[in-house]
Amino acid sequence: SLEYNLKSVNKIILALDTTDLEKAIEITKKVKNKIFTIKLGLEFFNARGKEGVKKFNQAGITNLMLDLKIKDIPQTVYKAIKALDDISFGFITIHGQGGKEMIESAKKAAQEIKSQPEIMIVTILTALSDNDLKDMGNDSSVIQQVEKLAKIAKEMKVGVVCSGQEAKIVRKIIGPDLLIFTPGIRMKDENKNDQKRICTPEESIKNGSNKIIMGRSLINGDIEKNLKKVSDSLEK
Repeated sequence: SLEYNLKSVNKIILALDTTDLEKAIEITKKVKNKIFTIKLGLEFFNARGKEGVKKFNQAGITNLMLDLKIKDIPQTVYKAIKALDDISFGFITIHGQGGKEMIESAKKAAQEIKSQPEIMIVTILTALSDNDLKDMGNDSSVIQQVEKLAKIAKEMKVGVVCSGQEAKIVRKIIGPDLLIFTPGIRMKDENKNDQKRICTPEESIKNGSNKIIMGRSLINGDIEKNLKKVSDSLEK
């Protein structure tokens, strides 16, 4: 069995964006005592729903990151989160662009359900560029938007999901206590795939992220060796 630096490997969130439940649970059992948690996204949730989440709970993962990126009117967001009362999870994502009242409703619902998950706001999706924002009639740059949303996160006392490059700015704004989770992580030798604003694990943690979210890079090949490679890179 491989020797891991437990502190480093615990900074990793494994994204399992698959609809193949058996395979996902098999992978989870291999790594659950090493990594911080598993992230389940919309693809999994739409295919397998809460029953699928319960299978992870049964496998011993109760602090799941449920990455549903909710954005709707406050009352709908409140009810949507209240409807998750019968599963165990630790974190749920909502869009920061839904506004303060929506974030407040999400927080209220989270406090009222069994898991009492942490609310994490998504800043600007990592696939979007300044031009994409401009096309949607938004004249501020990605960075300016991220700064504004970080200020809201600080005010509302919620965590932030942002790219590793932005983590530096966000950390400066929100201070030391709120969480930052970072997707769009690739090892140095990997291609970019579909994420425009990417960072290595090391850069992200150095910039202020608490946890890094990785999927393909870990699952392709030998997951335990890949985990070791990442955790070793974080020890430097």
